[in-house]
Amino acid sequence: MNTENITPQITDSAAQNIEKLLGDFDFGGIINSIASGEFSPDAGNIINRLISLFLGELRSAFVLVGSIAAVILIGAFIKNLDNSFGKSSVSQASGIALFLYIATIAATAFQVATGYVLETLQDITIFVHSIIPSMTMLCISGGEMVSATMSHPVMYFICSAFGALIKNVITPLVLLRAVCTLLCAITGNDSLSEFTALFSKLHKTLLALSMSLFAGIMGISSFAAASFDSLAARGVKFAISASVPVVGGSISEAMSSVAGSAMLLKNAVGLGGVIVIFAMFAIPLLKMWALSLAFRLTAAFTAPISEKTVSETLRKLGECIDMFFSSIASIGTVMIIAIASIL
Repeated sequence: MNTENITPQITDSAAQNIEKLLGDFDFGGIINSIASGEFSPDAGNIINRLISLFLGELRSAFVLVGSIAAVILIGAFIKNLDNSFGKSSVSQASGIALFLYIATIAATAFQVATGYVLETLQDITIFVHSIIPSMTMLCISGGEMVSATMSHPVMYFICSAFGALIKNVITPLVLLRAVCTLLCAITGNDSLSEFTALFSKLHKTLLALSMSLFAGIMGISSFAAASFDSLAARGVKFAISASVPVVGGSISEAMSSVAGSAMLLKNAVGLGGVIVIFAMFAIPLLKMWALSLAFRLTAAFTAPISEKTVSETLRKLGECIDMFFSSIASIGTVMIIAIASIL
């Protein structure tokens, strides 16, 4: 079975993530193995790779965030020294310097996290947009004309709209919450705390509403299209059997066999696409999880020796990274639902 003409576009960054998780990757080979029933993923090896990759990302995150713990230790020592001499000017200066250092590390961490989100969004969107024409062609070959003309344009629009929402609305909300958190910590004033709560609420609400709306639209369109396609296929088969003398039944059965082969290949392409999308966003999810855990562990272990504001700031920054985590998870989930809805 030749799959050269239906291989979708995969960016270099996406291919690297896929190879980290799945090893040597060949989309055409995966489709052929699925279609022939020989596909058997090595789940144990994939889990081991996920654990290894997560530990590596956690180590890298602690290299970035863990230096904050050392600065907190120095700040605690200076504060105790000032208290011994009954002075607080040096302690206040060191506290301001500490928060400025945390802001610098946080800016670097959020720059990296934003890059992960936007890169993953671009990789998955390019892949989904490139696989839609292949699945449309296979649907037409299999007699699913309504699905090809109704469900697939809807899927294309929804993927584009959700990507634009993540890029232009959700990601700025996360960054605004992080900025407000740092400003509250540096100034020692909680006047912006309501904004942080507002941005967090908007983030959760927009993700929940958009996922529910998009999943509902895709489910309704795919269900309606499948019903019409089933009726149309039965009508065509009956018309050929009744109108063509002698060989009408044989022709209709042959057409059913050709349509079944096209549907088998379409389902193989769709399942292969689901596997690829999972591999695309699994690695960025691990990176987000490791970065969030680094902030939270640093906050937990330094809480006994640091001021409450410091540990609270680190914890809230970890929550902001969790918002990036949920954004990437939402991207992958919506794209998987989009492809699975037309299998």
